[in-house]
Amino acid sequence: MKTFKLCTLRILMDESGRDTTIPLTIKDGLTVSTDQTAQWVAEIVVLENDQPIIDELFTKNLRALIEITISRPDNDPAAMIVTPLESTRLSEGVSYLFKGKMVMMKNDLSESILREVVEDHFTGEALIQEYKDRRSKRGAHITSIAKETFKQYLHENPSVS
Repeated sequence: MKTFKLCTLRILMDESGRDTTIPLTIKDGLTVSTDQTAQWVAEIVVLENDQPIIDELFTKNLRALIEITISRPDNDPAAMIVTPLESTRLSEGVSYLFKGKMVMMKNDLSESILREVVEDHFTGEALIQEYKDRRSKRGAHITSIAKETFKQYLHENPSVS
């Protein structure tokens, strides 16, 4: 098991069909990888202004696609599909515990971008330049791919509630 500081978190989409990107201001957070492949636990402490957003996920028990950065805010983001587990009121804010499955990390993006550039028939120096251009726009690219992955996951794993 490994533990990482959670630096940023954005809700990209939830299973109710809400397709949005909501950045949350987190007071504190961490992620822990379990012994199972791609299985994680994430805990965030959120202050009052962002609680209604997370409370809705917990009240309705909605799975969500989130984007996180770990260790340092300038690291490449990773996407997780999370399920609410538990919430605890604190003196300042609320602690929310999720179980999650990592669905996309930095290496996934590089390969995806390269495949797209090749499929678009770029070659030689033009391929290199196009790859660099698309790589520089990776934030939007990650979000787009992650949302499609989440939709496919929901299709293959219907809610049991």
